[in-house]
Amino acid sequence: MTNVQIQSSDVNKIARISRESTELIEQDIQFESLAPEYFYTKLEELKIEMLAAATENAKERAVNMTNATGNTIGFMRSARMGVFQITPVNSTEVSDWGINDTSSLKKKVTAVVTVSFAIK
Repeated sequence: MTNVQIQSSDVNKIARISRESTELIEQDIQFESLAPEYFYTKLEELKIEMLAAATENAKERAVNMTNATGNTIGFMRSARMGVFQITPVNSTEVSDWGINDTSSLKKKVTAVVTVSFAIK
């Protein structure tokens, strides 16, 4: 048996080829077709923007928490980049190691940051 792997940025064409490969099986050609895998390839371009947005969100949450107690936040004491979760849209799956879903074409990317602020 020979293995054939197809890679392309034309995801619609890959999905079509995967579906049409069933015709080979119907012609008694020994053939096994695995589900297509979809990789998000532009994470590096998105990381800086997402980390900035996640840090802004952490600050906003800290402000709301301290306002509820009559305090204010001070300077940022520390910040640490966490994992990125690449999941199917509407997924609630999370992992402390991060997730890189390859099963779905449409994805949601979540950046995790841990930020510590001084409280005044």
